Amino acid sequence: MGVPKFYRWISERYPCLSEVVKEQQIPEFDNLYLDMNGIIHQCSHPNDEDVHFRITEEKIFADIFHYLEVLFRIIKPRKVFFMAVDGVAPRAKMNQQRGRRFRSAKEAEDKIKKALEKGEVLPTEARFDSNCITPGTEFMARLHEQLKYFVHNKLSTDRMWQGVRVYLSGHETPGEGEHKIMEFIRSEIGRPGHDPNTRHCLYGLDADLIMLGLTSHEPHFSLLREEVRFGGKKSQKRITAPEETTFHLLHLSLMREYVDYEFSALRDKISFEYDLERIIDDWILMGFLVGNDFIPHLPHLHINHDALPLLYRTYISVLPTLGGYLNENGNLNLARFEKYLEKLSEFDREHFSEVFVDLKWFESKVGNKYLNEAAGLAAEEAESKNGRKSKVTEAAEEDGEDEDMFEAEFRQYKRTYYMTKMGVEVVSDEFLGGQARCYVEGIQWILHYYYHGVQSWSWYYPYHYAPFLSDVRNVAGLKLTFDLGKPFMPFEQLLAVLPAASKDLLPRCFQHLMTSQSSSIIEYYPLDFKTDLNGKQQEWEAVVLIPFIDEVRLLAAMGPCTDLLSNSEKSRNRHTECSLYCYDKQLDYPYSSPLPDVFPNIVHCHTRVTPIPMDAWQVSVDYVSRRIDRSSLYFCGFPTLQHIRHKFYKKKNGVVVFQQSSRGENMMLEILPCQAHLHDVAALVLGKSVFVSWPHLAEARVVAVSDGETKFFLEEPPGVQRLYVDSSPPPVKLQYLSDKEQKDWVKEVQGLTEYHNKRKGVVINETDILLYAQQLTGRKYVISQNGSVHLEKQWAKQILPFPYQVIVKDIKAFDSSLSRFKTLEELFPVTSTVFMVGNPYYGAMGEVQDSSDVINEGRVRVVFTMPCEPQLDALIQNQHKYSVKYSPGYVLASRLGITGYLVSRFSGSIFIGRGSKKNPHGEQRANVGLNLKFNKKNEEVPGYTKRTEKEWLYSAAVEELLAEYLERFSEVFDFVSRNSHDDVFYEDDIWPGEDENGAEKVQEIQTWLKTHPVSSSSRASCDLQILDAGIVEKIEEELERCKAKKSSKKVRVTVKPHLLFRPLEQQHGVVPDPDAEYHLFDRVVNVRESFSVPLGLRGTIIGIKGAERDAEVLYEVLFDEEFAGGLTLRCSPGRGYRLPPCALINLSHGSRQEQSSHKLTAIVKPQPTSTQRTHRSQLDGLNHSPRSPFIPAQVPRATVPLTPVHNSEMSSFQVSTEFEELMASLKISKEPEPAQKEPREQTAEPLSPQSFAQVGTVFSLDLLNHLLLYSVILCLLQGLMVCQVKLSNGLLVHGPQCQSECEAKEKAALFALQRLVTLPLSALRLLYVLRESVGKTCALCFTRGDVPDARPGIFISSAVTSWERVRVDISEGVQMIGNTIISQVHLQIQGFC
Repeated sequence: MGVPKFYRWISERYPCLSEVVKEQQIPEFDNLYLDMNGIIHQCSHPNDEDVHFRITEEKIFADIFHYLEVLFRIIKPRKVFFMAVDGVAPRAKMNQQRGRRFRSAKEAEDKIKKALEKGEVLPTEARFDSNCITPGTEFMARLHEQLKYFVHNKLSTDRMWQGVRVYLSGHETPGEGEHKIMEFIRSEIGRPGHDPNTRHCLYGLDADLIMLGLTSHEPHFSLLREEVRFGGKKSQKRITAPEETTFHLLHLSLMREYVDYEFSALRDKISFEYDLERIIDDWILMGFLVGNDFIPHLPHLHINHDALPLLYRTYISVLPTLGGYLNENGNLNLARFEKYLEKLSEFDREHFSEVFVDLKWFESKVGNKYLNEAAGLAAEEAESKNGRKSKVTEAAEEDGEDEDMFEAEFRQYKRTYYMTKMGVEVVSDEFLGGQARCYVEGIQWILHYYYHGVQSWSWYYPYHYAPFLSDVRNVAGLKLTFDLGKPFMPFEQLLAVLPAASKDLLPRCFQHLMTSQSSSIIEYYPLDFKTDLNGKQQEWEAVVLIPFIDEVRLLAAMGPCTDLLSNSEKSRNRHTECSLYCYDKQLDYPYSSPLPDVFPNIVHCHTRVTPIPMDAWQVSVDYVSRRIDRSSLYFCGFPTLQHIRHKFYKKKNGVVVFQQSSRGENMMLEILPCQAHLHDVAALVLGKSVFVSWPHLAEARVVAVSDGETKFFLEEPPGVQRLYVDSSPPPVKLQYLSDKEQKDWVKEVQGLTEYHNKRKGVVINETDILLYAQQLTGRKYVISQNGSVHLEKQWAKQILPFPYQVIVKDIKAFDSSLSRFKTLEELFPVTSTVFMVGNPYYGAMGEVQDSSDVINEGRVRVVFTMPCEPQLDALIQNQHKYSVKYSPGYVLASRLGITGYLVSRFSGSIFIGRGSKKNPHGEQRANVGLNLKFNKKNEEVPGYTKRTEKEWLYSAAVEELLAEYLERFSEVFDFVSRNSHDDVFYEDDIWPGEDENGAEKVQEIQTWLKTHPVSSSSRASCDLQILDAGIVEKIEEELERCKAKKSSKKVRVTVKPHLLFRPLEQQHGVVPDPDAEYHLFDRVVNVRESFSVPLGLRGTIIGIKGAERDAEVLYEVLFDEEFAGGLTLRCSPGRGYRLPPCALINLSHGSRQEQSSHKLTAIVKPQPTSTQRTHRSQLDGLNHSPRSPFIPAQVPRATVPLTPVHNSEMSSFQVSTEFEELMASLKISKEPEPAQKEPREQTAEPLSPQSFAQVGTVFSLDLLNHLLLYSVILCLLQGLMVCQVKLSNGLLVHGPQCQSECEAKEKAALFALQRLVTLPLSALRLLYVLRESVGKTCALCFTRGDVPDARPGIFISSAVTSWERVRVDISEGVQMIGNTIISQVHLQIQGFC
């Protein structure tokens, strides 16, 4: 647990500390350390609230293996991977372990009891007892064997693991996991050859890992942990799959700088040297005063009541008088510490003075002179026996002055605390002296534990409560020594920490000691016990009031039973050393799996095991950590507050770190203004590499700069992303912004200013210049013309804006990405796996063959495997048959006979409180809503609800659920309808009758809802485009039919190397084909190696989660086969996964490219869904529904329209209507025609390319009469091709100069089609662009106005009499909503003259 609430507090006070782990921006780490117990708990009992949950050990082991693989893959350690499981803990820790285990057993028992009382039928299998995650149990012994198997298997089979030293410190090695890790780190740091720039990553859930990491004083240290969500319900289902978990990196490099800022006022106040390392040591010490795992918190000193700022203010005020620091490398300076506590003890009086006035008023009302009358009278009686009067009484008799009365009451207030909390009869000076000694002894023991390791296995704090600060005095002369002793044996710890309810986890011979009334230690295992919140708010923070174990009595009771242990039990009751595992290719031996039916035996094991003695990493108490050598070298991924001039201050700014505004002070960073001129900035950064997003710096390439009026940008050919680092100047062009573009620029600045202020706590002040840059996505091996190979930085296609004042340039950054390969032979060795990124065989996986005879020609020989692909065209055409149909709320309301308001309220949350509105009973509220929509979180429940821009839509399942709800509990609907303005309703108001029990009714509703399938339905972001479960099921059926054919072929070809993609760790993050566009139903293949999804496994896109940044887009994929670690995403178990663009090649994109050589297609390219920086004119120009499944995969960036106007004839062309903008965005591609035209009679067949080109290019005034032929003239001008299209009315349309005939024809056809928008609307009678209530949609349909089955759309006048039939073939699918065609399609116009 560490320090409760500490993680949230520091994350909000220092807002830049944490960042979400982004796959393309994870820093390089040398060492990864795992505190394993958090993973074990997460995988074995993810939801303790669910009493029906059952899990097998095999599933637990498999999930743990998978979690380890994912963490290893995220961080990719280069040198050390250390897994530490909690062993036997020091005695000081056992008190807390004992309290936790007693409480968890009692809570589990209470939950089961309540479930049975409700009539719930529980599974017959035994539930998993989380108390078995304790050293010495059979479960932990089996887990250790499985972990050894896992390490042997990974080192023998996974190349990513083979260069890493793997340490496994299991449950048989004494010590807590995180402290065993720190022992190793301290030992490594103390070695003569230690690299001070070693980069550490420590995974764990405990907040005190922050303190542990800082004790190392290493500059490059980060903590990895799952995202923490505060304020949620305890009953909410926890995410267990690591792929669905959001991970955060907390950077201690930033923590160190924030601590420096926190205490910067001391620089000019202290007479001795200001040493940040010693300040950090004292900061760690202060953190222990608010409570930890070993000693209780001081009275009334709570983190959520601003205890830490109080400790810091006191430290700043008192340190200048001390002459040195409090914590000297883990050794407490008692004289200085006493002075610090003396100053801090003023808080006790201040806190009491706040209640003193109320206390006096209370006394005047009840006549008692004590806050606690019973305790006060008991104290008086005790003192009178000794012939002395109470000091309170004496003070009252001597004088009635308030000051004396205050002191007397204060002393009695503390006396009451000790008498009631600790059960003492007389609070003597000896008692208070003992309390002070115990507390200071505890602080010193903890400091040793964090800095030097365990100094005493047997010491523990013998009280449930801590003394008052004002009573910790006279400690400067104490001599604190500790006897090291020995750790408990595993069975001794089990008996010391387990409750009787978990007796089965012990060997049978010890179980009677916990249950038999004749046991000499039976009083240590109470069946019932009390808890005390002691000023805390959450039940898990309460003090568990159970007796402390007496070690002597415990061991004496166990002695006679030890001889009854079996050999297997004796083997579990021991301490063993840690083991080091390394890959050794010289070794080759079989390794047997502990569970061969689940995990296969390792036939060829190449793992060398070396035992590490248990005392190998111990350091002396005199150990002093090295001072940090602050290098000017920047290590990418380890943020720093250096590089940009700024000032800092604390302010309550409401920074949002955890889903809600922080309430305390935030450390704000205000960037100091600097003068810059646009021309100078453009010359300095355009085409150059800079670092953006300070302080979490990321490299980016600048492509434009703007001051809101003028814009300088790089004028580069499409696809060129060059860094202009040599003397050649970049191709720069100047542009003056239009009024609209200037307004957009202002909006971008406002959005960026708000983001920095409210999320990062960074005040950027006035922004004069924005930089537009492409962020680094990774590095790719590029083949030069001479055949050599080199690594080249790859930049995102997306261009993002950044304020110039947060840009860092000209810094020296450490880059370890050195080219491993120099030649084609090295890059494509024989048997290596590659993928084709060109046609034919696009996306096919292949194996490199011997290419020695063609390598000199710049080619590689590959054998590609071409598996059978499922045919999804028919399903795409008929998907509306299997899609969930949604209706507006008023439709459901009319069918159910209720109001639309009730549909809206009951599909969300309905809160019912105890008591009545006039007389509420507490603040407890029950939610009896269906919880199918979440407005604030922008989430919906697929299959039940769907959100559009204007309203919520509901499926038939919601209608059935509401109908049943209405039938069962109509009184709730009636009451909510009559009191529609209330946010909370009350039991006694809804069920006012004397014979009606409101609490039982609410419980009945909740029980009914839990039994309904809707209770287990998962939410999804409203921005997620998905295929419904019914369609996914049909895809799976088609996949099974395809598998039954079992047809695949192999092709042997020689390929140019630039068309091959080889999965390499150094190329991680690089998108294999940046030009690929993704749509639902697209077929894809996984190209990421050493991942949960097997390399080369194919699948179908069933969901697209958009994001503002392309690299953060995620695709939900239904894979063709089940695999370990697979998710269940509206599909069969284990077949789904979410993947970024860099992990996929889009097979359908390749097919579309290949088909473009046979067909002429018009691609309607929708504009971005609404983002902060989207141009409104683009949104208005194309009205695709944001919920349409045919929007492009990623949320596109806001850019100017992509269709260029090169010809002078077209320069005055203005897009004025929605249809005109739509047509202006059409992209026409044309390839050579087939040899023969189709006969006119075969109306079902498509037109030839010439006929289609006629339809596409002769859309001019002559459409009003009849369709005439056109001529194409190709001109060769200075080696460049120009295409001219002559229309039937004599108009000659010139295309631009192009490199090829194909491109020239394509561009000319495009411009000819654009001429359509110059026609008057009266000529074509373009009737309307359909808008529906389902959201902004555009239905594009060319058809005869008098065709009986014509769908709504844009109609062409029936005057086109020469067409017998003109229709639209939607080749990529249609989504029907009512009568509206929602489409992002490839259109092929078919017609006959």
